[in-house]
Amino acid sequence: MSILTIRYSKPLPIALVVIGALNLLLMLVTPQVIQAVAGVILMVLGVLMLVNPSVSITATEVQVRNPLGMVLKRYPITSLADLSTDGDVLSTRADGRKIVSLGFMVRQADVAALRQKISEDAQR
Repeated sequence: MSILTIRYSKPLPIALVVIGALNLLLMLVTPQVIQAVAGVILMVLGVLMLVNPSVSITATEVQVRNPLGMVLKRYPITSLADLSTDGDVLSTRADGRKIVSLGFMVRQADVAALRQKISEDAQR
């Protein structure tokens, strides 16, 4: 059960899909198989970035994921009050360990919702 998900920003995945489609069209003009392979890989990566979240926060842990949806790292937490957002970095309050960067690669609306939930949970 995910309390909050932080998704990838939309411009980069859309650009990957468009560039992949252009590579596939370019393959029709110059019959090189590498163009088709690169086009398919870019399109699949773009679609996966649109569908899968970058970070999932549950009641007991923060999961950092790759575009395929696989969990790369898990950080145990007891509540959202264990987290802090200093600038563009999500970190743990206890030891200040950096979990993930919240820069241009993630949707800022999701980051704003995370900051609001962290402040609400810290006030309890």
